[in-house]
Formats: sequence, C-alpha cells, structure tokens
Amino acid sequence: MLNINKSSIHIANNKPLSSDQLLIRINGTLPDIETMGSTEKSERAAEIKQSGINTNTSCSLFASANEETGQIFHMLVDVGHGIVQSIQKGISDLGLNNLRSSSTSSPSSIIFPDTVLVTHSHEDHIAELPLLADKAIGSSKHLKICCTSECRDQILTNHPQISSMVKNNQISFTILKPGENFQIGPFSVMPIPSYHGENSPPGSVIYIVRLANRKVIVGWDFLSLSHVDENLLWNPDLAILGTQSYNPHPQTGMISVSEAFELIRRWNVKECYIVHYRGLLDFEEASNQWFRGPTKAMATDELQKVIDSNLKIISSEGRFRMTVAREGMIWDSNTSASPIEEKTREKLQESSDQKTSAPTPQFIEIESLQNYIFKIENDPKADKLKVMIEDAVNRYNLEFDRPRRAESSDDNSDEREVIVGQGVKGMLAKGPDLRIEIAPRSENEYVINARASKGKKKNVFNDEILISNIDAERLKKYIRDNFRVYKPPTAAAK
Repeated sequence: MLNINKSSIHIANNKPLSSDQLLIRINGTLPDIETMGSTEKSERAAEIKQSGINTNTSCSLFASANEETGQIFHMLVDVGHGIVQSIQKGISDLGLNNLRSSSTSSPSSIIFPDTVLVTHSHEDHIAELPLLADKAIGSSKHLKICCTSECRDQILTNHPQISSMVKNNQISFTILKPGENFQIGPFSVMPIPSYHGENSPPGSVIYIVRLANRKVIVGWDFLSLSHVDENLLWNPDLAILGTQSYNPHPQTGMISVSEAFELIRRWNVKECYIVHYRGLLDFEEASNQWFRGPTKAMATDELQKVIDSNLKIISSEGRFRMTVAREGMIWDSNTSASPIEEKTREKLQESSDQKTSAPTPQFIEIESLQNYIFKIENDPKADKLKVMIEDAVNRYNLEFDRPRRAESSDDNSDEREVIVGQGVKGMLAKGPDLRIEIAPRSENEYVINARASKGKKKNVFNDEILISNIDAERLKKYIRDNFRVYKPPTAAAK
C-alpha cells in the first residue's frame, strides 16, 4: 500500500503505468450514513462525524490502456453518495491530472471513468449515477455502465432520468452474465452471484477482476455466494470485503469481520481491505456475560488492533494481512507483497547488507493455482523431511525419514523431479511413506503429484496440486540443492 502523495505514486510526473501494473484507489468505505447510529452510543459514528467524511463504499481500478501513449483505463466500481467528489480528488492525489484516459485525449477526462461496474441497486451504491452521467454529458462524453440485467432494470426504475439518457445514446448499458468472463478495456471481469440477505436485490453480484497475472476480488455487500466454484476465488492478490459488524449477524445481509477471517484463509488471500463497517449490532453481545469478543461499534484504530490480534491466532506464520480501509488508500500491484514475500526480501537484504552469500533456504512454500498451500522443509542433520499441505478445510503436517531425490531415466528428466521418503518408525507402528513428483501439465502449468500412503491402498494424502511454471522452477531448484540422489542397491550389495 502506498501513502497518498505524488512523489510516491509511480505514475506521477506523467510517467505511464506499465502494462501489468494495477492501481486501486478506495473512493469510500461507508454504508448508508443514516444507518450509522448516534454519536453518543457509537464510537464509529462519532469518528465519522468528526472526520466529516460520509462517502459510500466504492473503488477505482486504473491500468494502462496504451503504454506507448500513456493512456489510462479507469474502471469505477459503484457510485453512491460522495463518490464523484472523491474520485475527482483522487485524480489529483494520484498525479493523473495531465494523463489521458483511453476514451479521449483530454487530460482532465480521466476523472470520468471509462466504465462503471455496479454490484447491486441499493442507493448507497448507485445514488450518484445521475450526477456522474450529467457531468459526462456536459463534457461530451459517453458513460458506459456494466451490470446484470436485473440491476439495470432496477436502476432505470429508481432513476427514470437515466432512461432518457439511454434513449439519446448518452449512456449505454452492457449486460453482464454471472459466471461468464467479460473483457472490459485491459481487465478481465467475472461477476459472481451473491446473496445480500432478505432485502437482496435480484441480480446482485461481486466481481473477480484480473489484469495480467493479478487477481482482485471486489466483494462487498454479500452474505453468501451461491453455486460458485471456489477455485475461481483462490489466491487473489487483494480482496476488498464488506463487513457490517465484527461478530456474525446475518440480519445485516453481510458477512462479519470474524467471517472474513475464515474467507481469507479459505481463499488464501494475500491482502484484504475491510470496508462498510458499522458495528451497531455488536452491542447485542454485551448482554452475554461469557462473551469475550467486541461488544460495541469500534473506531477505526481500535478495530484494526482487534483484527491484528486475531490474525496472530489464525496465522502463526503471519501469512495473512487485513487492513481497515480508509478513503483515499492506494493499492499498487508493483509494490504490494504478501507478508511471506516481505520476510523473504528482508532476509535477502540482511544477507546483502552483511556482504555474505544468501544461504540456502531451509524451506520452500508454494501457493498452488487451486486450493492448496504446499510447503516442504529439509533437515539434513536429522535426515528428515517435513511436509505441510493446507487446503480450504484441512491441514496436513507430515514428517518422513531419509528423503531422497529419485533417479530418472526419462528423456525429460530436466523437467521432472521426484522425492521419496520413508515413514517414521514409532513405538507401535510406522508412519506413511512419501512420493512427490513434479512434472509439466501444460505449457503454463506444472503438477505436484503428492502421495503419502501406508502400503498400496491406504492413503493419508493423495492428490494433484497445480502450480505455475515459475513456482515449479523454484521447487525443482530447491530439490536439486537440498536432496541427495537415491540409488537402489545393486545385486551384489543385496
């Protein structure tokens, strides 16, 4: 995450975004301001009143439309109260004033989004669509809105003036079908159907957005996701999640912060921003003398402290990061790194500062393309191998004796690696044996065939783990650097 000043933004001073760089600005974080409660009762409401900010939840995604010309594509997600003024300020903060949008050569036109994505038709997400449309029309620009067909019909019903703008070809709607990928400028966008509680408008969705090898989930205002392949949600670089309360309260129509902890673990989210927090229903827990969680609507700093404390419990390795978002925050794909990546960089920097060669890593951790975290740790002194495999539900911690690389007679031995390990002998029984094979699956993927078993039929773990080519090369190098080659005994030795 970047601080908001022009000197720290990569595209300030007319420097263009690189083709794979993604900037996301949080335009607002609040639900309907009328639902925040009294300042006497709610510390959260008092904080908002004191700050003078009442902007509804929204974000802007910026990417290069043409690296040579420096044109920027601006995709806005939701446009509730205060958003038009917020994005106008955001353009200045980002140093984008003199850059051009993809739809026009006018420098100031970047203020107006090339496309508006709408998640659902509640007023705190569409209230300023007419204002944005008026500004676009006044500047001779065409406003493009993308949403589901049900959402479009609700927008036209709630704001009849937009219908005449559509008839005059000043606004156009692109209908998105849940579960289908759509190319919107440089972005690949997939809507996922969402349930927003009893007052959930038909056609409500969250969005999965991809740019190059980056994936972002824009997932506010949902209580559950129906009929979704969770592989699609696996391993995002950033997830922006809407939470009305800290403790679970389904009547809000949204997930809670505590439920967001489970989602970031299940989806393996590198970084998470929390928006839409109100906290009023958490007062209900105060009547339970045994309850030990939050029992009030917390201000931002206190909420962040509680989140940080609970993250230590669910992730002893510091794998996950969750931040209470503030209006104006910037996420930059070129500078964002997961906590694990940051620790690796710190160790390499320490080694460089001490002018010593980087030590061989004790372990390697791989984030698979679907479902799994895969980690192996070699202990050459004890001649043991530790393997950790974690999916959305289970975590396997296994240990093996005498790990070795298996010799391969395959012509493609450079592309494959095999590790075998023996079961650890206990007092009464022997543990499972191990075989791990890393092999190419397609042009862009490798597969780890991992099997821990007792005999031929009893599997402790047996599955395929898909990984990228880059991670496969990292893993193969680690294996070659850390494991001796197993050589079967000769007939004479037998």
